[in-house]
Amino acid sequence: MRVALTTVLLLTIAYSPNTIEAQSAAAPKLNGIWNRVRGTNTELALNKRAIGLRDAIDEPLAGMYDCLPATVPHILGDPYNFQFEQKADRVIQTFEKDAVVRTIWLEGHGHHAATPNDFALQGYSTGRYENGQLVVTTSKFTFDAGGLEDKPPMVPSSTRKKVTERYSMKGDHLMVEATIEDPMFLLEPAKFTFEFQPTKDALVEWPECDSEQASEVLNYIPDDQKKYGR
Repeated sequence: MRVALTTVLLLTIAYSPNTIEAQSAAAPKLNGIWNRVRGTNTELALNKRAIGLRDAIDEPLAGMYDCLPATVPHILGDPYNFQFEQKADRVIQTFEKDAVVRTIWLEGHGHHAATPNDFALQGYSTGRYENGQLVVTTSKFTFDAGGLEDKPPMVPSSTRKKVTERYSMKGDHLMVEATIEDPMFLLEPAKFTFEFQPTKDALVEWPECDSEQASEVLNYIPDDQKKYGR
């Protein structure tokens, strides 16, 4: 009886969530705060639908004037730090900008698959460790006026937008490759690359956004950038 109980206990410990990460030799050590060094991206290959919407969208439609935060991959290109916290069954990514917090649900831990109710501005993210990389797949984005390009001339993204991010270490630097797919607006996927370095600076507390103050900025945008007024 004692032998049987000991065997069951050892098996339970061996396969508990707290030890799954330790078993994965492919998991890079990403914990810490990261500062952007550089970033590049390929040109968006837009279809006719995207071009039509790009030409119709003007600056006042930018979500930031209603306090909507940036989404991936564009938030990775902003000059603000972010933090990774690796847990046994998920990875938490906290951005300074807009105080965005993403939960990346690691595969193999019984988390539910995305459902129609999981559509959200930041989408639904799952991840896995593969060949020394953290591979993150995000889908279930809501329609976003600046989801493919968030700076004028803005290009929207559809609910079929999908982003795949690959995080890996090169020395002490964090390398990121991100790919956007959106068959509603893109003729082919667009690729982004980013490089980050570790920093000991704490994340800056982002001030709470006031939508009335945010929209006041529209009064100072040149008229030639406002095709239809405010």
